[in-house]
Amino acid sequence: MNMRLILTGLGLVFIGAIILAFSEVLSSPQVSGTTSSNVGGFILIGPIPIVFGSGNQALFPQLMTFGIILTIIAILFYVLPFILLRKNQRN
Repeated sequence: MNMRLILTGLGLVFIGAIILAFSEVLSSPQVSGTTSSNVGGFILIGPIPIVFGSGNQALFPQLMTFGIILTIIAILFYVLPFILLRKNQRN
């Protein structure tokens, strides 16, 4: 496998983690007398998204949409190499 491609992928993951950390720090709310929090997330196990959360129910459709989009992307990344391999074998 091409080492340049591997390093590019690792670099993109690292840059994404840094952007995520900075966005969390910059979007932190100011402390006031009363605060409320909503927590939510999802876990992608294979092609199956597991959505969880507490607080406002308005967050649930957004997490489901995000989970479905990432599931489709994960399935594409799984199937695409087989399609490309089959295409290359025909040539």
